[in-house]
Amino acid sequence: MIVEALLTLISTLLKLCFGWKNLPNLPDSVMSVVNELFGYIEGSIGIMGVFIDLSMVRILLPVLLIVVNFEEVWKFTMFILKKIPFLGIE
Repeated sequence: MIVEALLTLISTLLKLCFGWKNLPNLPDSVMSVVNELFGYIEGSIGIMGVFIDLSMVRILLPVLLIVVNFEEVWKFTMFILKKIPFLGIE
């Protein structure tokens, strides 16, 4: 689902950039391979859901990313807070 969302985002950006240019469609053989690949990905996520509670993963994944990148998150937060003059943070 995440991979599909990223590919949709990339596709949308490409259509935005090259929308004025008429590009041909992909051949049916390539589309069938891509559709089969997405089918395999969806099936593997379904199997993974048997062993892992996916609703918990959706909650814990952003927390994990913040913990792993804590220093960068802290620097960004302090950068934003320093831009607010009446807080007096230097």
